[in-house]
Amino acid sequence: MRIILTCTMLALSVLAGAQSFEAGISFAGGIYSGDLSPKVLPRYFRFIEPMGGVVMRYRNNGVLGVRAALTYGNLSGDDAESAYPDRKLSFETTMLEGSVVGEWHLIPDNIQGEPTLNPYFFVGFSIFHFSPETRYNSGIIALHPIGTEGQGLNGYEKPYKLTQVAIPFGAGLRLRAGQRSYVSLELCARKTFTDYLDDVTGEYLDYLRILSEKGDLAAELSRPNADPGNPNAQPNIYRRGGDRFDSYGTISLSYTYKLSR
Repeated sequence: MRIILTCTMLALSVLAGAQSFEAGISFAGGIYSGDLSPKVLPRYFRFIEPMGGVVMRYRNNGVLGVRAALTYGNLSGDDAESAYPDRKLSFETTMLEGSVVGEWHLIPDNIQGEPTLNPYFFVGFSIFHFSPETRYNSGIIALHPIGTEGQGLNGYEKPYKLTQVAIPFGAGLRLRAGQRSYVSLELCARKTFTDYLDDVTGEYLDYLRILSEKGDLAAELSRPNADPGNPNAQPNIYRRGGDRFDSYGTISLSYTYKLSR
């Protein structure tokens, strides 16, 4: 988390010294895509979670720009509303993300004055911190320390890192709302390099080994649909998810104000 804050503040301080500098706030809806997400597009809207943050941007008089942002919010997924309700897995997590992206605006500002509407595309780099949790016995419990997929045991993966990198990319529409103010509507996806955003992967797991070496809680959270009184009722070797990396995205609305003339 310190890395995210340090890198973002460094980027913001650099932008603060630029000639054409804007600063503002953003409000967004965050959407997770992974092993616990729906397979039908309209159902994704059931899992939209609130996000928000601060934005700083440098624009030249042409078509290029650089933007730094610090975003905080939530993501969630639940089998009860997804493709495999009998699996009974769910998660939620807070997200802290620091990002720097390059922007390409379709209409230059130096052609017959600044345009009222300007579509743009962007791609960049981000660092994010997450910590998946699930609801258990009317409470919330962190999943990372438990090792629901045998993390740390001989022959299994090491415990995954809670701070990861991603590639944000997308498109937006920028509206000049006043002489020095702007409103942007934006769709942003993140390409991640982890399958543990939801604490669920495609690893082959040994239920009896997790039960004996990790304990009852790890076994129950790993396979909630198993019968603890009859552990042999289902095949001992199982997979909880698939092999693809998880991802997430946002639909955001931001307001920025030009601080330099």
